[in-house]
Amino acid sequence: MVENLSYYISTVEYLHTAQSGTKPAAGAETKNQVAARVIADAFQHYPLMVYAFEGLSETQRVAMLRKLYDKCVSATDLYGGIVTRQDMLGAAIWLPGENFRLSMLQEIRSGMLLLPFALGVKATLRLMSHENETEGWVRKNAGPQMGYIWNVGVSAHARGRGYSRLLINQCIDQMRMRDITECWLKTDDAKNVPIYEKQGFTVMNHMVAKSSGIGSWAMRRMIA
Repeated sequence: MVENLSYYISTVEYLHTAQSGTKPAAGAETKNQVAARVIADAFQHYPLMVYAFEGLSETQRVAMLRKLYDKCVSATDLYGGIVTRQDMLGAAIWLPGENFRLSMLQEIRSGMLLLPFALGVKATLRLMSHENETEGWVRKNAGPQMGYIWNVGVSAHARGRGYSRLLINQCIDQMRMRDITECWLKTDDAKNVPIYEKQGFTVMNHMVAKSSGIGSWAMRRMIA
């Protein structure tokens, strides 16, 4: 998310242009819509999201997460990569180092700068302050040829089947094609750490974000 806290601008033009491709059948979800829905559902109980949307019901929180990830997916459509399963049970989004973290112009073009109006200022500031600390550490300490897996999500009833491993490997395959040599991600949930370690990631930093009080683990996997 954008590092500048000054979100109050008089006019924001949403310039996102849909990625070219085969037009889906009427009523069918696009790849971007699938990714946003799956990731939103997967993150509804994530510590950071419970904190950011404190006081909302689960249904309200999922609705807010869908708005959030609609914009995140739009950003990766423009500036990174999107991976979805054909059965629509999992999705992952990632950014190359030159686009991590997004610039103000990229936030405007992808619609990310509109998040305070969609999510509310309080929730947006909570998310942004936490990510400025945790993702900021990754940006400062990662090498020049890095890629960042922004989010990986698997539907609740499909977990435990190795889908996250397959999605991450697909992201890494895309990174390798762009001569990226190290893959980074971070998790704010301790139970995810051993899962990623089994997939070849190493904990490079553990911090408790001052703004949120939530623990965060930055992890790296070298790409051969």
